[in-house]
Amino acid sequence: MEQGKILDIAHVSFLDLIRVSIEQTGAAATKGTLMRNTLKAAEKFEPQDFASIDDFVASIDQVQNPIAMVEGKAVHLGDGLFGLPGCPFANSIGNYKNVFKGMPEGYSQLTDEYNKPGAASDKYRVGHGAGVSPFCALHQPLRSALGGKVTINGNPLTIYQLGCKSGSGEKGLATKWIEESGFTAEQVTAALDDHMCCYAIKAEA
Repeated sequence: MEQGKILDIAHVSFLDLIRVSIEQTGAAATKGTLMRNTLKAAEKFEPQDFASIDDFVASIDQVQNPIAMVEGKAVHLGDGLFGLPGCPFANSIGNYKNVFKGMPEGYSQLTDEYNKPGAASDKYRVGHGAGVSPFCALHQPLRSALGGKVTINGNPLTIYQLGCKSGSGEKGLATKWIEESGFTAEQVTAALDDHMCCYAIKAEA
């Protein structure tokens, strides 16, 4: 264990609870539990309206919108395409690895389950290849649900999870959502060169 480092035992315990849940109830049930819990958290945020997309983007730097509050400052790459420089779970993963020297084998099963087509992934436009770790099952639906709390001049905001990159550099792309959002796989791949997560927002007319 690395000396001189203060571990967040809450992070370690939470990640190990996911491992235990996978072992006891299976990957599918654990995925459902994680997604339901994170969506319930999204319900606690107050709705917020912005006059324009530009005002929404400006609110990111000040962390004054629900999405930025939970994931940090994303970078607007233009035309509603965003890149998130760091994974919100990076510290948790680091703390866990410091104790257990690696991630549980069951985590890959949960990631595979999360990427399967399903009603929830279609509703929130997540998964379908964009998941690279179990934590995507928490982060991506939460972001999409929080997008439902945001309006642009009264019009609902829709979020598409286009891709994600693991700590090892592996990129996962959601072809379904890339095509529906109007971007290309090349644009998403390029965004993931410098970011850990790539998503798009659209304001409905």
